[in-house]
Amino acid sequence: MVRYDPSFYAGAAIHYRYGRPAYSPQLEAVLAEELGLDGSGRLLDAGCGPGVLTVRLANMFEGAVGLDPDPAMLAEGRQAARERDIANITWIQAVAEDLPAVAPGPYRLVTFGQSFYWTDEVRVAEAVYDMVEPGGALVLVGHHAEGRAVPPSPGPPRIPHDEIEELVRKYLGPTRRAGHLVACNGGAG
Repeated sequence: MVRYDPSFYAGAAIHYRYGRPAYSPQLEAVLAEELGLDGSGRLLDAGCGPGVLTVRLANMFEGAVGLDPDPAMLAEGRQAARERDIANITWIQAVAEDLPAVAPGPYRLVTFGQSFYWTDEVRVAEAVYDMVEPGGALVLVGHHAEGRAVPPSPGPPRIPHDEIEELVRKYLGPTRRAGHLVACNGGAG
């Protein structure tokens, strides 16, 4: 777990919204099929950043909550929702460790889009477990998994993950940092 530091993403919100790699185009279909989603219930997207998943999945639920500690990220999420005329999202500024108090359940689906490792994982998983309605799910959404084949590209350009990691190591060293803190588990957002 890395304690939240407001300098983590200072000035990065708009870049996260437009520059992060896209999640799989099949995400909605897979979630709907695997979880039997039918437009009912609520979504909680914890560590939502600029609302990429929140906005993308909100229309699959009666209501959605985007939770993130960074006010600039939430502002980008609000803007993205306005641009798409999505009005069923509530935006909450808080860390996942503040759950369930800041965003009580129940939820049909709780997602963490590459954000779970930033949390006190055991504490947050226990809190979220009690917030998920019967038949609901907690889903950790990522771009790729170690040891799995790279999915077909949605089109050029390919994201050069290995080359980017090598540049980071070359210029910043092997210690992963987040804001003013050192990341304990070696994860990268």
